[in-house]
Amino acid sequence: MRTARLLGRAELPGSAASVGLARMFVREVLRTGGCPETDDAVLMVSELVTNALQHSCSGHRPDGRLVVMLTHHGDAIQVDVVDEGSIERPRVQRAVDEDAEGGRGLWLVCELAASWGWRKDTDGHVVWFQIPTSSTLTA
Repeated sequence: MRTARLLGRAELPGSAASVGLARMFVREVLRTGGCPETDDAVLMVSELVTNALQHSCSGHRPDGRLVVMLTHHGDAIQVDVVDEGSIERPRVQRAVDEDAEGGRGLWLVCELAASWGWRKDTDGHVVWFQIPTSSTLTA
């Protein structure tokens, strides 16, 4: 069994600015590591950070925080978004009004990721996704 290798970790404030910071962080880590296909990962982390800010304590407390981590798992890269938790559990909206401004975040992750999931953690919730990559990633 192959162990995961940490590629990068960013602790971000629980504010709207963190969505853009998370996108830049993921894009930079993946490109530096030689993973040229970053668009889907950047879109998915944007959705997960937005959800964390809207639905967890991370975005509702003045000192709220969240963490974005990338790990290399052999033939996949996993992106974790760790928030401070909430009473809600992450769920995919299967039927979204086409005129609605939201509700598609986890649906997009479900459609684009090789795999995804969530778990409770001592710090809150961890929502993660994996994208396939070459096992020769250099980062």
